[in-house]
Amino acid sequence: MHQYRDKKKYFLFLFLTLFSLSSINSQLFVEKKQSLYNLKSIEVIGLDDELNTEIEKNLNFLINSNIFFIDKKILINQINKYNYIENYSIFKSYPSKIILKLKHANFLARTIKNNEFLLIGSNSKFINIEKFDSFNYLPIVFGKFTAEEFILFKKNLSRSDLNYEKIKEIFFYPSGRIDLKTIDDLTIKFPRRNLEEAMNLANKIIKNEKFNNNIIDLRVPNQIILSNE
Repeated sequence: MHQYRDKKKYFLFLFLTLFSLSSINSQLFVEKKQSLYNLKSIEVIGLDDELNTEIEKNLNFLINSNIFFIDKKILINQINKYNYIENYSIFKSYPSKIILKLKHANFLARTIKNNEFLLIGSNSKFINIEKFDSFNYLPIVFGKFTAEEFILFKKNLSRSDLNYEKIKEIFFYPSGRIDLKTIDDLTIKFPRRNLEEAMNLANKIIKNEKFNNNIIDLRVPNQIILSNE
């Protein structure tokens, strides 16, 4: 009888031990499986190395988060903090990596706002110039205007025959008019309306072999005033 009880206790002990080990192994398996999908790395590509690294470091707070639960909105909000970025793609490389492919805006011109030099990007934003190389070759824009207004002007110019690369200065006036000065110190004064048409007319005048003035005034409809300053 005593021997039977000992065996019973032994089998009970063996069962509890196996059950405990099974539970521990099961828990370890679940934890290992869950950790498999914890974010291990974020790779940023598309910009120069310094900017890629800066953005990667600023996204490190997401490391060890479950990749399935990382909302893309979080990543988009972080990307939008960098106003020089125009396009982006987000890839989740399972089980534990996120890749951000970024493209910065084209820099179209320079301007001065609150005594600070800024770039005007193709994404219709004013961009701090500090993170980028010198852009002294870009035209400088004066006056009160929005980035969207400049982009609209640039689109009109792109559709015209005028060469943007030969423009040195652009002036926005409160009346809505725009003047520009070329690298040859030729000033062109445009009307408020029919801007693209006026640009094409200015280009025809410039290409005329007899043209030797440094001011083209097209402000008055159906009137061309050529003069020197």
